[in-house]
Amino acid sequence: MKTELTTIQAMPFQDIMIMAKTFAESGMFTDAKAMGQAFVKIQAGQEIGIPPFAAMSGIHIIQGKPTIGAGLIASTVKGSGKYDYKVLEMSEKVCRIEFYQGKDKIGLSEFTIEDAKKALTKNIDKFPKNMLFARAISNGVKWYCPDVFAGPVYTPEEMEGITMDIPHTVVDEPEVKLLPNMPDKAFGQLITRLKAGESGLVEKAKESFCLTQEQLDTIESINIELPVMIDEAFIALIADLALSSKTGATSILKSARLVNSFTETQEAEINKTIAGLTTKKAA
Repeated sequence: MKTELTTIQAMPFQDIMIMAKTFAESGMFTDAKAMGQAFVKIQAGQEIGIPPFAAMSGIHIIQGKPTIGAGLIASTVKGSGKYDYKVLEMSEKVCRIEFYQGKDKIGLSEFTIEDAKKALTKNIDKFPKNMLFARAISNGVKWYCPDVFAGPVYTPEEMEGITMDIPHTVVDEPEVKLLPNMPDKAFGQLITRLKAGESGLVEKAKESFCLTQEQLDTIESINIELPVMIDEAFIALIADLALSSKTGATSILKSARLVNSFTETQEAEINKTIAGLTTKKAA
């Protein structure tokens, strides 16, 4: 008897981004026209063990929760390799489903028309069998085989004010630009320039390329000795800090630290100037 769940292998973040962009640009999913929306649906599927296309087709994010149709819940139970179910009765008055782990009965889930009315289930008059089955299968999964999904899931009928037929509101999102990987030759040139003291290039590289973890580790291992800021430039820096807000001064100082180091005396002057900004704001 097989008792282990069939699992979906997690995809790397970059692969999800590429797949989300492809799905969104296909125009085949009316509630995920932007890459960000497609990404959320695929990521939700990852977390509850549903493959990407099934997630795009069957998962809808309602009130911040992943909701999936009864059919997808049922097929996931059947395909889990660990659990199964059998519909004992399904009419316009009641739905009774028995759950199994292997050949062993582990529980019964029943949902009646009276239960549906108490729960204010929508569309119960139009599709009573569908609605009762959806609630019975959903409850049964929560009670008897919650590990079939890696997190809690809901059917649209369980969400207050949501019906099976309600159109999903599509919010236009700005397109997220996928950055290319940095070529080995360009990365080698970057390392050479970093070793020469051009530390400010790191942030510029991150704006243009997607750096791998290995590349980031290589950059981190470089001991860059930054030149001490000359007196004329330091006087100008202090003037800029003094004329800025605390937030603006922090940003200015961060940029300065990318290309210069400071002596203890300069650091003391910087701290004094920043403290003065705080005092003036408090006053």
